[in-house]
Amino acid sequence: MQQIFGFPCFIKNIDKNLYNKEEIIKDIEDNYNKNKTRNAWDKGNIHESNLHHALNDWDNKDFKKINFDKLIPVYSDVFVEFFNNLKFKKKGIKFKFNIVNYTCLTSSQNIRSHVHGTSDFSAVHYIKFDNKTHTPTLFENSNNYVNYAENLRPNLNKILDETCVLNSWYYKNILLQIKEDDICIVPGLLSHSVLKQTETEKKRITIVCNLILE
Repeated sequence: MQQIFGFPCFIKNIDKNLYNKEEIIKDIEDNYNKNKTRNAWDKGNIHESNLHHALNDWDNKDFKKINFDKLIPVYSDVFVEFFNNLKFKKKGIKFKFNIVNYTCLTSSQNIRSHVHGTSDFSAVHYIKFDNKTHTPTLFENSNNYVNYAENLRPNLNKILDETCVLNSWYYKNILLQIKEDDICIVPGLLSHSVLKQTETEKKRITIVCNLILE
């Protein structure tokens, strides 16, 4: 458990042998190869994203249906561990979750800034990710003071390590140190985006879940 701008952030590496990882990757890549800009979410928006993903388009018969059945119990165990790290007023907290999206990006593709406002928490599972060429999720600090922090306290910018999550309160945004098979869980209200990928044809693939406390 860590903190980003004061928000809880939980990162855990998932054993790739616990589910049908290669099958999922192959089916997503097959879908990507049919249409690299599958985007029923924000197409036409002035800040339109550029990627292949399934949000608002799950029933599209032009694409393979991805089999996530073996991932459900794996995620469930991870989410239980995450909630055990939080403090609640009572014991036996219940929750539900859904796999709401998968994303696939290559060279120059991106996802615009957004939140998961209909969920209490959101999770991103990096099932295909090269930390030498791909960019992790960019988390954005919504506290107003960050617009003035570097002017008010410029010396901190010289001595703080901007890659350290505990120092994130001082910065406008932060990129986490993510590796393949990590899952990252944060509050749904934490604004985030994915920057344009570098010049690479390696596919960056994630699976996205929304979690709701009951």
